[in-house]
Amino acid sequence: MKKVSRESWIQAGFQTLDQLGYTQLSAEKIARRLHVTRGSFYHHFRSRAEFVDALLVRWRQDYTTEVIAQASAEGNPQRRLERYLSVAGRLQPGREVAIRSWAARDRTVLAVLEQTDAARLEFVRQLGRDLFPCAAENALHRFAQVACLAFIGFQQTGPHGRERFVALVQDVLDMLTPSDTARPKPAPIPGAAPRSAEAPARRVPPAARPGSDAGR
Repeated sequence: MKKVSRESWIQAGFQTLDQLGYTQLSAEKIARRLHVTRGSFYHHFRSRAEFVDALLVRWRQDYTTEVIAQASAEGNPQRRLERYLSVAGRLQPGREVAIRSWAARDRTVLAVLEQTDAARLEFVRQLGRDLFPCAAENALHRFAQVACLAFIGFQQTGPHGRERFVALVQDVLDMLTPSDTARPKPAPIPGAAPRSAEAPARRVPPAARPGSDAGR
């Protein structure tokens, strides 16, 4: 009889989630994908709930904890931003779309998603604090919220590719950076069209920028 490892079940679970959605995450359907019996599933997981927990732990580790850890290893905030874009740009955006759809129906998934979003928000807020040291704390919180929500929206309307992901980050920075602050620039992508070849970013009134005194 064919033997399948716990890791194989987890990877097959992610493939099912990516391609077919969370409703197809059953032991029987994944067993067919792996060409084994359901008994193999219960050799590694006591229940579907335990399997779901394993998927969520791995997703959060790969898509948030590890990404933040690798980016945070860079002391310079500009390099930290570049490192984050490099690591995050290699991930599968469709998986996160599937997770968010799943979270709308499952409280366990929702709890993990909310914890994950909170960790990302705090990372971006700290990055903003280091990029814009003179900005007010409430402005940095708004900056982090807009950046994270833009990222979610980008995923939901994809796939777009890494080049457009980097361009989105630059658009957010252009809109939210104080006018008297040097704008950090994400590292260019080899072979990508130069930024000047694109339509210029729309200028935003100073009141919308972190640290601006306008409108206070």
